Amino acid sequence: MIVYENGKRVIRPMRYRIRPASSLEEIPSKYNVFNARIDSLEKRKTWKSLFMKNHGLFPFVKFYEWVEDKNRKKKLIQFNPGNRDIMWAPVLFDNWSSKAGEISFSSFALLTDDPPPEIAEQGHDRCPIFLKEDKIDQWLDPTSKSKNDMYRILKDVESVYFDHLIAA
Repeated sequence: MIVYENGKRVIRPMRYRIRPASSLEEIPSKYNVFNARIDSLEKRKTWKSLFMKNHGLFPFVKFYEWVEDKNRKKKLIQFNPGNRDIMWAPVLFDNWSSKAGEISFSSFALLTDDPPPEIAEQGHDRCPIFLKEDKIDQWLDPTSKSKNDMYRILKDVESVYFDHLIAA
């Protein structure tokens, strides 16, 4: 993960599936804490405390989604940005420590929005947000920005077409 510390971009290892600092135990798997929907950043308790505070960036080259086909069978689809080598997804992160402090780690959730047509056609209803490179530092350091500024950054994204193939 890339975060902003002391005015610089820093790489920090983090787990993909957020565990809020305030949680006493792992969040049950029935709850999706892998992804934060852009329309829930100020509504859900998990995201509200992190939005405008703990922003990060996840660079990656492809992503996978499970979808059901017409026969209600699940299939894994790999989505590749056809016109990009690397994608920049905004995230929210938190730092968790056990009560006694013997275990601690950072974890994150990707920010998602409505999918482009080629992903929706494959049966998936969300897509990671892909920031424009010139917006990265603004996203990473929200201290001098308003919430409206952040939402504008999250909506002014790279134009990407996703190729896909069945992965499993």
